[in-house]
Order: sequence, then structure tokens, then C-alpha cells
Amino acid sequence: MSTDQKLEAKYGLFTAVSMVIGQVIGSGIFFKVDDVLLATQGNTLAGLLGFLIVGISVVFAGISMANYAEILPQGGGILNYVNYRFGATASYFVGWMYMSLFYPALTAVLFTVSGIYIAHLLAEFMNFEPTNIHFVLIGFVNLGIFFFINIFRPKSSGIFQQMTTVLKVLPLIFIASLGILSLVKGNVSEVNTFTQIGTGVQNQSFILLVAASFIPISFAFDGWYIATQISGEIKNSSKNLPKALIIGTISVMVIYIAYYLGIVFRMSGEEIIQLKDTYITEFARKIASNSGALIMQLFIIISVLGTSNGLLLATIRVPYQFSDLEKSKKFLNLDKVNENTKMPVNSAIFGASLIVFYLAVYYISNTNAFFLEKNFDLSAIPIIFIYLVNGALFVGLFRLFKKKVFSRNLFFKKVMAVIAVLGIGVVLAGTFSAPNGMLYFVVNILFFLTGFLLIKKA
Repeated sequence: MSTDQKLEAKYGLFTAVSMVIGQVIGSGIFFKVDDVLLATQGNTLAGLLGFLIVGISVVFAGISMANYAEILPQGGGILNYVNYRFGATASYFVGWMYMSLFYPALTAVLFTVSGIYIAHLLAEFMNFEPTNIHFVLIGFVNLGIFFFINIFRPKSSGIFQQMTTVLKVLPLIFIASLGILSLVKGNVSEVNTFTQIGTGVQNQSFILLVAASFIPISFAFDGWYIATQISGEIKNSSKNLPKALIIGTISVMVIYIAYYLGIVFRMSGEEIIQLKDTYITEFARKIASNSGALIMQLFIIISVLGTSNGLLLATIRVPYQFSDLEKSKKFLNLDKVNENTKMPVNSAIFGASLIVFYLAVYYISNTNAFFLEKNFDLSAIPIIFIYLVNGALFVGLFRLFKKKVFSRNLFFKKVMAVIAVLGIGVVLAGTFSAPNGMLYFVVNILFFLTGFLLIKKA
């Protein structure tokens, strides 16, 4: 891409920190707690340790990613970091995975989740039982609405993003506060005090239960690195972006753990598993009757739509960015910008089409007996990909250390990188040992191999 034009540095440290927190905190924490406890077979302590381990891993990952932010202050983003460290071919394959799997699959999942919460809200007033077809169809409608807003009213989309960033943090803080008050007042039942380590209902070892929680928890923590995309627009980026990554990831870890405790102090693991994604509605109903449940649902719907729209913003632009990579073949005029809308419309249509494809995949995987028996989770596949990419970047730091690219705090940087690599290793090992873990990894490999179809011959 052309580097002749430089973006104006207009954002300070607070904005950068807010972006890290805002990109991570969204819908994942709301609809993944039941998946965490399903993975741990209702063992709330195993879920808590899972949040601690993944959270600490993310914090050290943020510290290590800050090294790239320090040496590439004007060229942010994972794709640029990969290109800098491993070259054009590696960045091509990461770009391919972004376009074909990572962004469209996650966006489809999030829009379907918006359908889940909207359908259950409507069921409060209408006489029907929400099913997967309702979830997907509502998600599809939401996708269409936000797609056209982003194409024809992009400023309105930006305002909506800013509004939801603030709103989605409020219920998390509220629920965390309730948990703390319950503990202080002694209103926590014995089953929720983590006094018994135990095992799962199938007598699975405690360590394996903790490891099984890594996949859904990793989804909830995903997105912290997206702030690197605006590094060229952050004032004193070489210092402020690293600070933002560190402060932001620590803040998210604290908020998530507090939220989790707030939930499990008032609801048992078995109850949350039984209620699935609606556990948060019933939680609100317990503490504030039907009106509280309604308000909580509205907050969550706004939060989910905000996160979905943020991912959609990226998804419709990724094909355009992919077509501009050095090793990418040109196709479907993805690099063309429409003169009227000033948007890469072909890229947007292609990205939206991929999202619709994954909406169909999500529906099939949640209704077909084969996938249901295996508890198949579409959202886990792209999360494994990004952990592999981040792990490669952290390992790649050691060659930069050897070449003395960094002039300050070299020993500290090495220690942090070692811990970050170990953290990634622990999370990936736990993921592979979990049910379907190897299947998700194989799917990633297959997608990676299909990238050879569009790579330019040397």
C-alpha cells in the first residue's frame, strides 16, 4: 500500500486505551459464560482459573505485541507486523485467512447472537418459542440493515459504535458490583464459594476441565490487538500504543473476572448451563424482576449489535486490503473504490456474501445431529488461527532481540516474550486437548492450504 500519505496523529493515550477495551468487551462475555461452564461440566472454580490463565496470557501478549508497536509506530496492525517480521508471503496467507475465515465467521456468529437475544426479547411479548431459524433470520436482517448503513451512511455507523462502547461496559460493572456485595454480605451459597475443587460430572480431571474452558474464554478476550490498526493516528505512538495495550488488557481481565464472579456468586453452574444464552436475562429477573430483565436484554442487544457492526466494518474492507497485498492475485475488482460512496463496494458485497455463507454454516452446525453431538463451535475456529499468528509473532521477537533492533529494556522484553510464548502455548495446548480442538485446528490448515489458489506465482 502507498505510504506517501501519512495519517494525522489525533488520538491520545486515553482514546487508545478505550479502543483496546472497547474492541474486547462486547458480546462474547455475555454469551460465552454458559459455554465456559458447559466445557467445565459446571465446575465454577475451573472456569475461574480458566479466566485467570487466559487473562494473564492476554496481558503478556499485549506487552509483547507492544514491541512491534514500538518499532512500527506508523505501520500498525497484525498484517503489517507479520509482513515486517516474516515477509510478503506470510502476510499474504494471514490476509487470506482474515478474508476467508476470521472476520466473516466471527461476524456471522455475532449477528446470529444478536438474533438470539432479540428473539428471546420478542418472546417475552409474543407467544412463540425461539428456535435457531429465528436466530439466523433476525441476524440476517440485522446484517442487511447495518450493511446498507455502512455503505450509504458511514458517519451514522461511527456514531453508533461510539455510543455502544460506553453502554456495553455498564452491565458488566453492575453485575460485578452485585457479586462483590453478595460476598461482603454473606449472601453466597456454599455451591458458589469454590470450596470444593471436585471434578466434572463425567469424572474428568480438574486440569482437563480448566483446559476445556480456554476456547470460549479466548473468544471473549479476542480483539485487543485491533487497536494496532490505528497506530499511525495515535500521538507519540511508539510510547502510547504500548501503554494502551498493557493498560487495556489488564483492565479487561479485571472486568471479566469480576463479572464472572458476580454471575456465579448468584447462580449455580448447572443453572447457567440449563439456561444457556438466556442465563443473563434470568439473572437480571432474579435481582430486579421482569423490568430488570427487560433493561438487561436491551443493554445486551445494543452491545451485541455494536460489536457486530464493528466486525462488519472490518469484514467489508478486508477483501479490499487483501487485493492490495503484494502476493495477491486480483479478482472481482475488489480493489475498486466507488466514486459516489467512496467505499470499496465490490469488497463490501464480497465480504457480506461470506458472512451470509457462515450464517448458513452456523445454522447447520446448530441443528444437524452430527454437529450437535460433538458440541461443534464455529467461533472457536478463527480464534485458534489468531492465537497461532500471535504466537508466531512472539517467537519471531527473539530474532529481533538477537539483531539488537531494540535499544532499551532488552532483558525485560525477553522475559515478557518468554512468558507470552508460554501463555500462548498453554492456551493452545488446552485447546487441542479439548473436545473438537484438533478438528478446529485441521479446519484452519485446510483454509490455509486453499490460499495457494490465489497467490501470485513467483
